[in-house]
Amino acid sequence: MRPATSARAAATPPAPAAVSLADRCVLCVGGLTGARNHYRAEIETRDGRFLHHDGGREDNLHRLTPMLAAADIVICASGNISHNAYHLVKSTCKKLGKPCVLVKGTGIASFLDGLGHLAQQDNVHSGPSARGDRVIRRNR
Repeated sequence: MRPATSARAAATPPAPAAVSLADRCVLCVGGLTGARNHYRAEIETRDGRFLHHDGGREDNLHRLTPMLAAADIVICASGNISHNAYHLVKSTCKKLGKPCVLVKGTGIASFLDGLGHLAQQDNVHSGPSARGDRVIRRNR
């Protein structure tokens, strides 16, 4: 009976590793206003600290620079923010060497894709050329 059990275990793919943010501060720029609590829950479930800026819709754009400086990681819903906020996020993250992912969609699935990409980027390569320039394009 042991060979059948080990064969069954070999056929079962391993579970994906959970993303742990290890108490890092994640700034979410843009996204859907109604999904903000979902973004917060996903970050806090992974032991991270959550910050949010709406990308210049109602929040003052001058608040974004200190928030970018305080964050360890930035996820930006690039399709749902002002042009000025987009360029500020991209240039500041590049200048400060902050890991940044610009996601095309605004939903929770795009947000989770960006979070997973940051975890993969953090594990594989964190050199200067990999920072501030990542864009995920999804057909959602």
